[in-house]
Amino acid sequence: MEPLYKASHFEKAIQNKWHVIVYQQEEVLDEGGIIERQTLKTVVIGGNHFIKENCQFFARSS
Repeated sequence: MEPLYKASHFEKAIQNKWHVIVYQQEEVLDEGGIIERQTLKTVVIGGNHFIKENCQFFARSS
C-alpha cells in the first residue's frame, strides 16, 4: 500500500481511481473507496469527508 500525504499523491489516486483506505490513530476509520475529490484540508470518499490532518490514507494501486 502506498501512503498518501501530499496533494499530488491524492490527485494521482483520483486520476488512477485507486482504492484508498482511511486510518486514524492506527485504526481503520473507513475501508475506503475511490476518492471523489480533495480540498486543501479534506478528502471525500463515498460522500464522507475526512480531515487530512487527522487521518492517514493508504492507496492500493493494483
